[in-house]
Amino acid sequence: MRQLLMLAVTLVAGPAGLLSTPLAAHAQPTTDQVLTEVGLSPDDTQRVLQGEFVSADVGAVSDRDLAFAIAFLVKTSPDNLARKIVAGELVSADDEVKEFGVISPAGTLGDFAKLDISNQAAQDLTGAKAGESLNLSASEISAFAILRGGTTYSVQQQLYRMLLARYQSYRASGLGGIAPYDRGGSTTDLADDLRKASQATRHLAKYMPAVHAMLLNYPNATVPGMRESFYWLKYVIRGKETYVLAHVLSAPEGAARVVVQRQFYASTGYDGEQAVAGFLPVQEGTVVVYAARAFTDQVTGLGSAAKRGIGRRVMAEQMKKLFDAERARVSK
Repeated sequence: MRQLLMLAVTLVAGPAGLLSTPLAAHAQPTTDQVLTEVGLSPDDTQRVLQGEFVSADVGAVSDRDLAFAIAFLVKTSPDNLARKIVAGELVSADDEVKEFGVISPAGTLGDFAKLDISNQAAQDLTGAKAGESLNLSASEISAFAILRGGTTYSVQQQLYRMLLARYQSYRASGLGGIAPYDRGGSTTDLADDLRKASQATRHLAKYMPAVHAMLLNYPNATVPGMRESFYWLKYVIRGKETYVLAHVLSAPEGAARVVVQRQFYASTGYDGEQAVAGFLPVQEGTVVVYAARAFTDQVTGLGSAAKRGIGRRVMAEQMKKLFDAERARVSK
């Protein structure tokens, strides 16, 4: 349940005095309509414009999906906010992010040189077995097992190789390049989850079909004016090191922006995420309409509905704290 930057939202047009700039020629909803389509009432819309955080329910696309949506106001322009996110300037707002780095377009082992792992993390990796404790493919488990009893440095180098291989596979083949996680007799297919999340962005398909197509068909589909970056991140979540690969991009639509974050690998705790946000220009700054889906095997099985409800509430509270701190910083 990490920093979940952004899921299925539509972008907007400028009547009714809310938006300062009209968008593209095809029929676009107003800001009010966008907020209504994510489940907010007219009163909720006014609360957003007055500076409150307002949450909305988002339907799950699978029994492994933790999903929620939130809307709030930031006193900066959509383009400025989008640039900060793509440039990685907001990563430090999450105090669970201990290290992060940019991955170059081609990708090299040197891109991961600042990623350090602890002795305990090295032992966990070399002792990994098929199951839910670590997210590894069968071949990745074997590669770490060979290093059992070796140095932390050697395990760290293998982690670099593994992360680089996953990055390069995703850059070459998109969702089709994401290796499933070995669960012992079965696998967890994160690519299928991310595909379902992308297909669920029905408003995006209607109003910004090129962005919708890009989510499903990257890298074979792109968007004019798109900016993108790739990052590795090391979180410490409940005392456990978690290594993540993230793809962040933004696309313009008039003065508005759509921003996507896809976490196409996470080593433990959850399987991956996809989120999309609409940054909507208003007189006061930018209305952010944010929704997110985190996928995890830990909310399946007996009592899964209750687990998902608890997970969404926890996630929403975490995100409110994160966004509130960052909103204060960006608005200065």
